[in-house]
Amino acid sequence: MTDTFLKQLSNSDIQWLKQNGQSQKIQAGDVLIEQARSPNFFYLLLGGELTATISQNQGGRLGRAFAALEDEQDLEQEIARFAPGDVLGKMPVVELTPAALTIKATENSALLAVPYEALTEKIEEDFGFASRFYRAIATLLSERFWRLVQHFLRPKTGQLPPLQDVPLIFGELSDSDVDWMLGVGRLEEIPADSVLIRTGEQIENLYVVLQGTLAVFVKEEQQNRLANLFAALESNEENDQSIEREIVRLYRGEIVGEAVTLDNPTSTYTLRALEKSILLKIPQQQLLLKLQQDVGTAARFYRVVAMLLSGRLQGLISRLGYGRSSYQIGQSLELDANYEDEIDLDTMDNLTLGGARFDWMLKRLKV
Repeated sequence: MTDTFLKQLSNSDIQWLKQNGQSQKIQAGDVLIEQARSPNFFYLLLGGELTATISQNQGGRLGRAFAALEDEQDLEQEIARFAPGDVLGKMPVVELTPAALTIKATENSALLAVPYEALTEKIEEDFGFASRFYRAIATLLSERFWRLVQHFLRPKTGQLPPLQDVPLIFGELSDSDVDWMLGVGRLEEIPADSVLIRTGEQIENLYVVLQGTLAVFVKEEQQNRLANLFAALESNEENDQSIEREIVRLYRGEIVGEAVTLDNPTSTYTLRALEKSILLKIPQQQLLLKLQQDVGTAARFYRVVAMLLSGRLQGLISRLGYGRSSYQIGQSLELDANYEDEIDLDTMDNLTLGGARFDWMLKRLKV
């Protein structure tokens, strides 16, 4: 039983899910969600076990390499198992089960299925519910992302291709949210090659990248959190022999350090500046106080964090050479085809608004 999701909700939130959801049972071997087909329900697993698998993307070099090594044409790989208390399925903005995944039962299982439309309506009308719900989803997605990263860091899989996120934070936040960030934030210039956050250390600030490029490096996970912490305290640049691999590059407009608002602010990565960079630093205490006092800001902020982590999780699956098909450079576009990585019109509006708001922010800060 995992309580990562449920412990973030209030009793009234859980009661609402029970009242608006319907019980569903599936037998061992049954498929709950087919790859490339988005469900119409948000699911809470009540009993049993589900497994998630991803199929080879024929357009990915790594996927073809795995297929050749395994001598399989239809390569599938298990990437996750879901226990009672886990959630998956469809919800506003965030895809908990990307189209890349096939979800099936490994044993007889019971679920609570909440209709997507009902959940959307509840989130839109109740900021308190929305803030707790998105925070719970963000916490869950963070755990899933780093578990998947460690899975693919094993020597047999080779080095991970870098990821690139395009979070829509300034399109999702309000003008007042951004104005508050400008008021409490402080500009910080980071020299090239300097480390801003180190693996195993507490994350104490939220950062917005205003200028420059930073990279996220991860290494093999320590056996437990305490060992990881002491390893970080005792190590330095000269005697730390651990092999770190770059998995993400962060550019202007992106955020980092979002874990300061979640349950475990201990860093699972090292953040290093690849060039001289300028960041807006927002202290943890002031941010948490704002999120506690302003439920509207909290709902929007945790929604952004959930979007960011969902995008990173789906991007990792895609860039490993598995799952959803996407447009490839040199490929002709078909007018009647729906590409799964297309940007819809609502998202395009948010991109435009977000870009304008970010430019306004830079002018205010004179960056």
